[in-house]
Amino acid sequence: MTVALSKTTARAVDMARLHLRGRNPGAYARALAGEHRAANTRQQRAIEAVIASDACERLFTRHPSNGGLMAREG
Repeated sequence: MTVALSKTTARAVDMARLHLRGRNPGAYARALAGEHRAANTRQQRAIEAVIASDACERLFTRHPSNGGLMAREG
């Protein structure tokens, strides 16, 4: 089962993907990590699906206490 992106989240994903196409994966990760933190649970799952479809899981880590996505630095 896939969860659809809301209009706002879809716009944020599109903007983040522009960073990825511009060869700036750090900006992609920071943008989606911020969107993930601000989103509800359903949209968080949808964002995680986008990240998986972009094969960019390596750019993220989980916050140790709350499990939210964080951009890997370095």
